[in-house]
Amino acid sequence: MLKRIIGFFVIAAVSLIGSYGINSNFFDLMTRSPIDRKLMVFFLACALTFILFMVWVDGLKTGWKWNPPRLTPDSLLDNLPGIVLAILFCLVYLRFAVTLNNFGVGQVDNLFDADVASWMRRISFEDVRDFEMRGPHPFTYFIFRPFGLTLNLFTNDPTFSAILFNALAGGLCVYLMWLLVKRKFGSKTYAFLMAFFLGASASHFCFGSVIETYIYSALVLLLFILLAEREGTSSFALVAVGVVTFGITLTNFVQNLFGFIVSRPRWKEIIRFAGWAISISLILTYLHAYFYPASKLFFLVPDVQNEDKFFLDILLLPDWMIEGRLFYLARTLLLYSVIAPKVFILTTEVGSTIPEFRFYKISPGVFHQTNYDGLGQILAIAWAILLAVSGAVFLWRLFREKKIEMPLAFALCLLFNFAIHVNYGQELFLYSPDWTYALILFAAYGLSPFAKNRLFQAAMLVFLLLLAYNQWNFMSIILRSLEEYALTLPPVIP
Repeated sequence: MLKRIIGFFVIAAVSLIGSYGINSNFFDLMTRSPIDRKLMVFFLACALTFILFMVWVDGLKTGWKWNPPRLTPDSLLDNLPGIVLAILFCLVYLRFAVTLNNFGVGQVDNLFDADVASWMRRISFEDVRDFEMRGPHPFTYFIFRPFGLTLNLFTNDPTFSAILFNALAGGLCVYLMWLLVKRKFGSKTYAFLMAFFLGASASHFCFGSVIETYIYSALVLLLFILLAEREGTSSFALVAVGVVTFGITLTNFVQNLFGFIVSRPRWKEIIRFAGWAISISLILTYLHAYFYPASKLFFLVPDVQNEDKFFLDILLLPDWMIEGRLFYLARTLLLYSVIAPKVFILTTEVGSTIPEFRFYKISPGVFHQTNYDGLGQILAIAWAILLAVSGAVFLWRLFREKKIEMPLAFALCLLFNFAIHVNYGQELFLYSPDWTYALILFAAYGLSPFAKNRLFQAAMLVFLLLLAYNQWNFMSIILRSLEEYALTLPPVIP
């Protein structure tokens, strides 16, 4: 024990000196404010200390080996329904995406606050070295650009590469849901229904088509749950996916922690997982800032202050706005992310010429929220029943059978997202892929006692077909509005 304590302090001292040297030589340390200098040295020193200490104590154990499933003709045939479904949804997303992301004007915030134009540029355009990357996305260029630039080799069109990459990510989410449910419950029909459910959710229907970061967050969050639920998954695989989650949107790593804690409730493993994932992520954050100097470091004071515009102090708001915000957040979390309601199409109300699409609007003294009518109302009632049954099954197993299973992690993910967005964000539907996967998986686990019931399967199929029809109409309304706006633009003179 004494040897380890002494070793830790020696490694910490070496790491501190190394951190100071690296920051001084590569990040212009002395030009920064005193607090930022301390933070930069501190975070890199912590990451180096943990990595070097754990390598010294544990070595590179065999638990870090990569252990992917084998791909054989039989396994491909076994998963063919999921593959076909994923391709189908990818094509559906692509059908809307080619117009939604590319209709002749710069797009920022009009599609549920999505920054379409900037993320398109970040994914597949060349001129990004000096293009800002916000702090909440610590090393997203490292994750997105290899795919975007590779697609450019085939498409020779950076715009279409970004569109295709986004649609492919949406389709892959569907396939991962198929794999997860099939492995967990042993029913291909049930897996097909739940994968269809995710793909046809309002959140994935929209952000599988509209370019932003959130469909990619959903993808890696699903992948983490798939690996955590699979027996024999190596520590390396879970840490690697945790690092990617952190790199895309750092707050989503908390959801990885929930999944890990529930699937492997052993403190040593939890500390090792969190330590390795965060330490590697910090190292990559520094590297990212070196290669892309316009990238923000999420822990520095100016970069944190830059995020203030996305926050609001709900306690300082008038009562009518607090009530409206909370009610709107709850509806978005549980309803709008699954079933698309009517959409507000705003122009002069928000001082815009290009149509802006939202699920809320504010006028003096009134917080307006969209609602359902006709088919949407029927679907919302049916979904409320499904969710209530799922919740009852979850509570039964938790309190009567004393079973701690993955639905607890999903419930914690939903509560976490609720807590974040009480004070963060404007059009909250933008963030919905961060939790829709957890909401539908919560339902999938809760409804699993009926997984092989033919009557339930038939009723679920009818529900999903009507849901897909509802979402198609929702997206078509947006598409038509943008196409009508594009017709009003003056012709481009070559």
